[in-house]
Order: sequence, then structure tokens, then C-alpha cells
Amino acid sequence: MDTGGKHLQIDKGISLTKVELDRIEANFLAAWTGDNSTPFIVDAPISASLRTRGTAIVRQTNLYTLFQLCPTLATWAVLTPLAIDYGASSNDVYSHISVFTNKSFDDAQAREKLKERFRFAARRIGLPVTGNQPTELFFAPLGPARSQLPDMARAFVGAALHLGPPAVEDTPSARDWQRRAVATRCPNLTRLNATISFDRSAYCARRFEAWRRGNEPLTEAEALLFAAYDQAVSGFGRHRSDLVAPPRLFWNGFTLALEAEPSQSAQSIKLGPFPTQLPGGSQVAIRTPWPERITWTAGSIAQDIEVAPALGEILVFDADSGVLLTRTALETKVIAVASERQVVIASEQFGVTSFGPSIQSADPGRFIAWTLTGDELNFPGRLPLGITSPVETALWINADTIGRDGARILLASDGELILKIDPDVGGPIRILRARFGDAVRYVSADAGLSGIVCTPLSAFGLHVPGDPVRVTFEALAPGAAGDLQARSEIFVTGWIWQGVSAPSTELCDVPVPGNIDRARSAGLKILDGKISIDPRSEAETAILGIRDGGTTREFRLTARGEKLWHYRVGIGDRVFVPMNGRILLGHNGRHDTLLLRSSDKDADLFVLGNVLQRPFLGRQQLEIGAEKLEANDNNDDRIALRRRDGKIDVLARLQRVNDPTSISVDDQPGEVVLRLIPQSRFDALMIRIDDALGGSREGAVAFGYVPVDAPLPHGVRVLADVDTGAITIRLAKRDGTPPSRALFWLRSPETREFAPLEDAAGASIAIATSGPIAAPDALAGVRLAKFLAEPAPIALDGHMLSVLGPIYKRCLAEVAGPSKIVGRILPILNVSRTHHQPPRHDLFGVAPWIFECPLYAFRNLSEGSGLWSLSRMTQFPELPDLPDPRGELPLAAWVRRMSEDPTLPPAAGASALQHGFRALRYRLRDTDLRDLVTPGPLAISTLLICDTYVDMLEALRSFDDAGGGDPRVARIAATLERLARACACHEAEDFLSRVSFRTGLDRSHAGQTLTMMIRAGAEIFSYFRALWHHAILQNEKTS
Repeated sequence: MDTGGKHLQIDKGISLTKVELDRIEANFLAAWTGDNSTPFIVDAPISASLRTRGTAIVRQTNLYTLFQLCPTLATWAVLTPLAIDYGASSNDVYSHISVFTNKSFDDAQAREKLKERFRFAARRIGLPVTGNQPTELFFAPLGPARSQLPDMARAFVGAALHLGPPAVEDTPSARDWQRRAVATRCPNLTRLNATISFDRSAYCARRFEAWRRGNEPLTEAEALLFAAYDQAVSGFGRHRSDLVAPPRLFWNGFTLALEAEPSQSAQSIKLGPFPTQLPGGSQVAIRTPWPERITWTAGSIAQDIEVAPALGEILVFDADSGVLLTRTALETKVIAVASERQVVIASEQFGVTSFGPSIQSADPGRFIAWTLTGDELNFPGRLPLGITSPVETALWINADTIGRDGARILLASDGELILKIDPDVGGPIRILRARFGDAVRYVSADAGLSGIVCTPLSAFGLHVPGDPVRVTFEALAPGAAGDLQARSEIFVTGWIWQGVSAPSTELCDVPVPGNIDRARSAGLKILDGKISIDPRSEAETAILGIRDGGTTREFRLTARGEKLWHYRVGIGDRVFVPMNGRILLGHNGRHDTLLLRSSDKDADLFVLGNVLQRPFLGRQQLEIGAEKLEANDNNDDRIALRRRDGKIDVLARLQRVNDPTSISVDDQPGEVVLRLIPQSRFDALMIRIDDALGGSREGAVAFGYVPVDAPLPHGVRVLADVDTGAITIRLAKRDGTPPSRALFWLRSPETREFAPLEDAAGASIAIATSGPIAAPDALAGVRLAKFLAEPAPIALDGHMLSVLGPIYKRCLAEVAGPSKIVGRILPILNVSRTHHQPPRHDLFGVAPWIFECPLYAFRNLSEGSGLWSLSRMTQFPELPDLPDPRGELPLAAWVRRMSEDPTLPPAAGASALQHGFRALRYRLRDTDLRDLVTPGPLAISTLLICDTYVDMLEALRSFDDAGGGDPRVARIAATLERLARACACHEAEDFLSRVSFRTGLDRSHAGQTLTMMIRAGAEIFSYFRALWHHAILQNEKTS
């Protein structure tokens, strides 16, 4: 109710304007969220006059009205008397609140109402209170009681002496430190444990670190706490200077390592029979075999520190920074980490969902694997151990690593900042603050219902070219909008190279940083104000020295470059194989070898499904012999590297060609060259060149005495070898000509008729040239789609897609426009082929957003498009109680419902899914979509995408009437369900990125394969796409 300046009669004893009430609430909120405040509202620096005015309003006003109008004031009013009076005269919670607020809470109903309203108001302003008991509801947000300060001080000082001080730059780690300290040393102090658990920002650990570094207390209450710390450290017979953190264990990319805390105290570790000096801030790699414990000495302190994992425990490191995230027992069910990629080390073998079996580490007695958030670790004889995103508030940076200096990483500026919060506590909106150099930037972030928001680093201006800088990102306290100096709820620090994106190859032609330390750099080439990695340098790893105040950080730049050569023994030459290129091996190439050069010492090499573990550990070149390139049963055609973070980069795909036509294509800078040996007699060749703008040129050349009707088109040359029958066709590239496709026909000497030139499998042989399209429109998009809709010969697989794919993608984007309207590209979606075969042009890879559109957007699809079933998604019935697509195991919940609910309409029941499986099997059997499951490059891509753990695989197979002994169809169906769910959740782009990350397939091949899977199982995809669409709408309404 907006009363403007009129008086608001809140209670009989007080009359205030709404403006004054709003001002008082705003003052209380500003005091609590301010820079010098704390997460504990009773310790907020509220002025005496504001306290007096607030107390008067509380005593004369209906408290439940205040909970609604002034939640900060009302919450403060309930907690303040407990902080001041509880335990002084009595331990009756409600009597103290009653005296302070001048309200009665004698009966149980009034107390329950108070707790309910308080809980709602407190969570509304950002206090994460839970439960219904006074300890967790009222006492946890009070902060440490004054009577318990000595206990907390002894716990913190004892933990600092034993474990080392908290790593306050890592909030989850500091939060775990303070909880572990109190739980271990004060297990019976329920209220203190509740308060420390409530402190999700690790404020107590941060202020302990401030005391350790000699800072002054901020408040009167903190002065008492600092005095308790002084007394506690004296009780241990130590001084504050003795609280030196033990060396921090981290993963340096090769082995376990230790980093000493910067300190004036002399430090040493005992790695062998003699101590090794460890200067403050230095790093030392631990020699193998890794010991479980190492003795560390600092001054008069000597203690053992844990290093390698003992039997029954694992170490989890952040794969990018190398920071130790947790050391935990195998009995743990879930590990919550603020990280996207991890390194896991254990003392026994284990398996990982995305990585497969663990491999032997540098220490033969330990095993290592790279994991992704969401993976499961499987140890023999134990339950799976899951790796998930944090449940509590967390903030972390997800960006590609450019370089590393111990546990510090230099990140690219095209990453993102990820915030995880509980949107029910303080709402879903937070203000993010970034501090670097003299700059301070602010961004508003909305975490929505999911509680997770990803903010690009460019939002903070870090995409603008500049120097590598240390950046502190902070999420301000809830309700802090408008106060640029508000306290932070959580923060994270990282090094960002401004304006530098993650390079796909070696770092090249980047502006020289202004803070570079050239004397501490190595392996770099600086020319004309640009810096690059010097390929001729003998330095094993390029080092970028960056001045950081009075010190220099030496970032070892990540080696990203690989080169692959194909030695063709029969021809006697060596050819360079471009990234993700295709190597064709026929009978004449059975003795060919490959030569691979890489500087990634941690990468595993995949050769046709066989794994060579870390082959570049002691070398940079490796010959892959002919025996390793022989055919096997792995159904994997990749030559690929698996990086230390689990990412797979495909260097090349090997294809064995038994086609006697010996087709090959060479896309040179000035022309496209096609070579082949036709297997039938011919006396003329005809060529037709169609371009994307509708133009067409046609002509022929005769090899005998019978003439042809028209000469070859301009720019085409044909050579024939009369001895071998080989034909070489050269198609010139001309500037300014639109993209085009060339088709060929051979004339029979007997019938004088031209027949299409095809490979042994019956696929038409075609080549393409690229070119500009000045004004892309739907017609040009349709023509390009028709060029790409036809199947390509295996020997030419990828040629049409690589040449015309990028142009087709740009054209489709231009036609769809910024608003991405499906109706504008409907003609492209409806492109069909002759003989009722499904078209093959890519949709999901070039425009994943298409399948995220509302259901009605697909209603005008034609039957020949292969997507007609999607037009019937609007007919899917609305059903109650659908599972949450973003919840846990939504497919399992729905399959269970189908088996238990006989009232489901046929369109949503088991019969619809059974029909989808029958249609999928029909297309995989009776159309050329059989290429998805028959030997060939497309089938291998399908296998790579679908061959993952599917928890409901057997349940899905129950809907496949003819699925005995053949789970491939069910695996395709499971992939379509996951894809449909991602599209319904508007996560199609993420789905494609994750598939590409996991398989190493580039976006074009992965997208085309997924598009063909959609066409093959259109009924299954449309079933789940409609189901999850309704489920999301239902869930949003419920929320």
C-alpha cells in the first residue's frame, strides 16, 4: 500500500509516514550491509540514535506488521535482546524478546507465529536461517556469544598451529577450516557450532587472519575477540608470529608440490635424510614415490603435514589452478567443489564417468584421473562418489588457463564468473564487484530459480586489451544495491590477462604487457610491440614474468601447439595434417606412419581407441607406426590427445578406404583438385556447377571421337590418364564468385548416355568452392542446405561440410535475424531430398537455438524435412505432477510414472514411446540413415556421442519391441531424451559444447550427427521435448 506522505496508523501508540518507515528500514539495511559490518546483524555498526528510534518503533508497533514492512528492523529487534540479555538473568528465549519488543509470547501459538514470521523475514534480507529450534533459528545468526569467545579463540589458534591458518582467499576452504576447528575442539558447544556453520562467508576465519596479521579490531565486540586470541596463543606457549601456515600442497601439472607461506621464519621440510630449506613463498616439487607425511619445521615448530593420499582417501585438486580442493575418505558420498575441472589422486585404481579408468601417476603406487563436475568416481567394492557443484554459497572463475605460477593461474579474459547462491535467502539478485589495480567495476547478476548465474568476464570490462592483473571478484551482501562500498558475502581472486582470449594454438601476436619483467621471462619473441611464443626457442616451457608489486610472478605458459604429419611410404613424401583433418588409408597406404609433435607432457594419446598414457612426458615427438594404425574392433577412428583436464582434442580422423575409385580431394589456395579412377568405361565427362545465388554453368569434355554439346565451363580443367584411367579435375577459385557445388556425369561409350558419377556405395561425387554472399536470404540458405543435404562419399567425408558449412551457418544466422525467428528459416528446415530419403544438412550444430523455440514454432514443417513429427508437439497433453527436468533423475521418475499410472493418455503413455522406437528402427533399417549404425565415420561419431553411462538404459530398452541384443537404438533414444531436455531448459548450446568437449568432435561434425539422430528418432525427440516443455512450465508456476 503506497501512502505517500500521509500518516500511516501502524498501531494505537504510533503514527508514521510510509516515507519515514522506509528511511529507517533503509538505514538499518545500509548499516548491516556496509563495508565495516558483519554477517551477524546484531554486530552491525548501527548508530545510537538509530537504535533508539528503532527500539521505540518496535515497542509501539505490531511486530508482524514490521516483519512485512521493515524486515531488517524487525529481525534486528528479535535478535538484539538475545545478544544482550540471554544468560545474564535467565535462559528463557521468549521472555527476553517479549521484554524488548513489549509483546507477549506466553502461549505456544504466539511463539510458533513469531518463529514463522521471523524465518521468512530473515531469509528475505539474506540471513540463511533454517529449522524451527531456537539454536538454529535465533542463536546461529547472533554470532559467537561473548561467553564462548575464549573457546572459539582456543579452537582457532589450535587449528592454526596444527593445520595452519585459513586460506581466506578461498572462501569454501576457509569456511571448511573454521567449521573443522570448532567441531574438533568444541564438539559440545552446540550454539558455537551453529553460529560457525551459519557463517557461510567465512567471516570469522577472515577476521582471525586479520588478527594474525596485526590488524586493528573493527568494533568493540571484535576487540574482545582479538583479546581472546591473544590470551589463547599465550596459553599454548606461543606468539602470534609462530602462527605460520605449513606449506600448501598443490598439483603443478606433473606432480605433487608444496608452496611455502611468505614468512620471515626459517622453514624447512625433510624429504630425505637431510632437511631441505624452504624460503618463504617458494615452491618445491615432491619426488616420487610420494610420502604420506612430511616433517615441516618453522622456527621452533616442527610437525608432520599430510601429502600423498593414504589408503582409503583421495585428493581432489582444481585442474586449472592446482589448488587442493579437498582431502576426503572414500566413504564420502558427494564432494561439492567450486570448480569445473578436477584432478583426483588415490592409492587404488578407480574409474571416472567422463575419463574412464584411472591411470598410473608419476608415483607408481598412486593413480590419477581428470574429472568434470557431475562425474562419478567408482572404486571397486564401494558406492559411487559424486562430484557436484557447491550446495552453499560459492563463487569461482571458469576460464581457460594461459599460464601457471604454482597454485596461481593466469586466465584468459573470455571466461566467466560463476556464482552459486540460495535464491530463497536474500532473493536471486546479487551485486558483483571486481577490483583490479585502481579500477572497481560492478555488475548485477540474477541467479533465478536455479541459484546459479554465469557472468562473462567481459561484463567487468576485462575484455578490453590490457595487462595481466590480479582481480578480486566479490558477491556483495544481499540488499546491498546502491552501496558501492558494501561488505562482500564471498570473494575469489585470480589473475586475468585483459583482452586476451584463450588461444587455440600457441600464444601469438599479443600486445606486450606493460608490467612484463623481461629478465624473468623466457622462450618468448617480442617484435613490433607484440609478444609470441618463440618456436625456435630451446626453453622447454615459455615463461612470462609479470611484476606484482615488489615481486615477480613467473607464469609458465601452457603449451597448446601440436603438429601432425602423414608419411606416405608409397609416394615417398610427408604431408601436414590440419587439426581435425581426415587421413585416408587405402591398400597402398598400409605401410604409412604418422609423426606427432606435442609439448603437452600430461596428455594421453588416443590411437584408434587405444590409449598411450602420457607419451610426451620425456619427449616432444612420437612416431605412430603402421602396426598401431591397423584396423581393430574399437570403433574409434580418432587420433586425439586427452588433456590433463579431461578435454579431448581430435588431431585427425583416420578412414580406411576400400573403394577402388580411389577418390581424393585437395583443397588448395587457388583451386580444388579432384582425383579418381572410374570403374566403368567412359568416353566423356560432364560437369554442372550450381551456385548459392541460383546460377548454373554446365559443359563437358570428350575423350574419344564423339563430340559433346558444350565445352567445359570457364575455370575447369580435366586431365585423363589413358593408361590408368585416372581423371584429375581442377576447379579454379575465382574472387567474388558465390559458393558453389560441382556435380559430375560420365558418358557410356555403348549407350551415349550420361550417368551420375558415384562412389562404390552409390553416393554422388561432388566438390565445393567457397565464396561471398553479399545479401544472404532464404533462397540462398535453401540452396546451400540442398548442397549439404545429400550424402557424401566416405572418401570425401567432411569436404562439403568444411567448405560450405561456415557459409551456410552465417547465412542461416542472417536470415533468422537477431530475434531468431524460426518462421524466417522455415524453407531451410523444409529442404528435402528425392526418393523420400531424409536430408542431411546440419541444423543443431549451426543453430542450436532452433530446437529451444516454443512448440508452436514447428507446426509448418513438411514431411520430407525429416522433422515433421515435431509439428505434432503442440498436441501433447498437459499432465499434472510432472518431474522437474532440472531435478535429479527426471527420466527415471517419468518412466516410473508411465509404468504405474494407467490413466496417462495414449499420446503420453508407453504406446507413444513404443511407436517412436519402431519409427527409429525403421529409419535405421530402411533409409540411408542406417549410416548412423553401420560401419563408417558417421557411425563412429554416433558411438562417441552415445556411448556414455545411461542409468535408465534397460528401462528404455523395454519400450523397444525389437531391441534384443542391440542396445544401440536405446542409446540413441537416451541421447535424444537428454538433448530434448537440454533444449526444453534452453541449454542446447551447453549440450553441444559438452558433447564436443567429451568426444573431441568439432561442432560441425557433432552437430550434424545430432541433427541426423533427431531426424532418425523424430518421434522420440518430439515426445520428450514436449514432455519437458510442459514440465518446465508447470515447475515455474509452482515455484
